[in-house]
Amino acid sequence: MRWDRLRLAQWFASIVEGQEPNQVFLRVSSGTTGLWPTEVMFDGEGQMFLHNVWKCFARSHDIEARHFVVFKYDGHGNFSVKVFDETMCCRHYHSDEDY
Repeated sequence: MRWDRLRLAQWFASIVEGQEPNQVFLRVSSGTTGLWPTEVMFDGEGQMFLHNVWKCFARSHDIEARHFVVFKYDGHGNFSVKVFDETMCCRHYHSDEDY
């Protein structure tokens, strides 16, 4: 699995077409602090990727290949992120550390 970037669903990339953000902010929905400014890349073929800080975010929150990650977009450049472990239990975080 490539950890330096994460491809988002193609249907989501089509929603923001024409208004492609350069950056979005990630926040774990159960965390009390920490917005993670994350670069966004588009490949010109309708694919959208979270880039750069995504790798730090994933490491800081112990996200592994077998985990399930759900993103909720608020329409203003912010994603609330829920992480589920291999048993499909939601992981809870008390605070985010600086990257």
